[in-house]
Amino acid sequence: MIWRVAKKEIVSTLRDTRAIVSNLVIPLVLMPVMMLGMPLLLGGLFERQATTVTPIGVVGLENLPADFVSIIEAQNVELVPVSDGVQAVQEGEVDVVVRVDEPLADALAAGEPSLVTLVTKVGNMKSELNASKVQQAVAVYQQQVVAQRLAAAGLDPSVLQPLQVETVDASSVAERSSGQLSWLIPFFIAIWTLTGGQMTAIDATAGEKERGTLEVLLVAPVRRSEVVIGKFLATVTFGLSAALMAIVGFLLGGTLMSGIFLPRLGEQGSEIASIMGGGLSIDLPSVVVLVVSALLLSALVSALLLTVALFARSFKEAQSYIAPLSFLFILPAVGLQFKDLIGLGNEAYLIPVFNVLMLMDDVVRGNYDPSQLALVWGSMLALIVVLLGFAHRSFQREEVIFRS
Repeated sequence: MIWRVAKKEIVSTLRDTRAIVSNLVIPLVLMPVMMLGMPLLLGGLFERQATTVTPIGVVGLENLPADFVSIIEAQNVELVPVSDGVQAVQEGEVDVVVRVDEPLADALAAGEPSLVTLVTKVGNMKSELNASKVQQAVAVYQQQVVAQRLAAAGLDPSVLQPLQVETVDASSVAERSSGQLSWLIPFFIAIWTLTGGQMTAIDATAGEKERGTLEVLLVAPVRRSEVVIGKFLATVTFGLSAALMAIVGFLLGGTLMSGIFLPRLGEQGSEIASIMGGGLSIDLPSVVVLVVSALLLSALVSALLLTVALFARSFKEAQSYIAPLSFLFILPAVGLQFKDLIGLGNEAYLIPVFNVLMLMDDVVRGNYDPSQLALVWGSMLALIVVLLGFAHRSFQREEVIFRS
């Protein structure tokens, strides 16, 4: 009887092709596009910007030494004289302006500090990329001037660097491949879990109320517990399916990026890919942990959705009740990116929803602990039982069932 109830809800959801596309096809396609598209797009833009000859305005061109001008132009820069640097940048004539008010060579020869002013738009990516070309040129020229002064004083340039700093990356392969934005992976899995089960849960409760078919089902020779479990299993099916599509999408995107596209990207493109987790690669046991965690999360969300949607009088009202539930995932995900700074203990793995997101993030980074796994799965199972019990009780209350 449970299977019959579940089958009815599954077939009802499958009739809505829009739900199938939004819950199954979109996450499978969107995740690889996000992981591949952003690094490829930004990497290509950065590489093109670095190799393209960029017009940069200059106020006081006559004050620049010839060797300094050569160093700037070596950065694929064309110097364009302008009269007002701020106005030229504001009007979009150029993205960056270099201003030198006094003869630079005279000041340097006298051993006096000199000022080179950069006029740019802070926060404008193109402007800041072009400004970085000038900054690199200034750094090169500055090193040359310092080396010349030290040589004139009979000193070795190495006296300015008495200490050498070498950084050794102690993170694991999984941590490096997951990127700095790895917290987005469990966030998207959780969001698709909510989105995937939402349609079925609403249709199985408030939708049936609105159509008048829920009363018919409840007077049939079927136990209330069988009705609840059947609707619960149908909701879990679509919630878990959407989560699995998101997981497959991430694995597919990581495989394509690391195997095909990453070797073709430039240095900047590779850095962007690493930040966004474009090289994601995890082993089979970690995939199993992700799937089981997604299953428990889907079960928790399904029980919660059924309980909340049952109190609604109509489909539209149920949607308004369920919409705020997305904050259950948004707020924990925001806190997830700061968990290293906060220094959370094992007790954090008992916090509903947040614990699953933390575990998924640990799995993606390749540093999850079996004891933490037991805490998360055990607490999730206990909460699922409680929510299912509450949903079962709600299905037995006539003031909830026949609320109009």
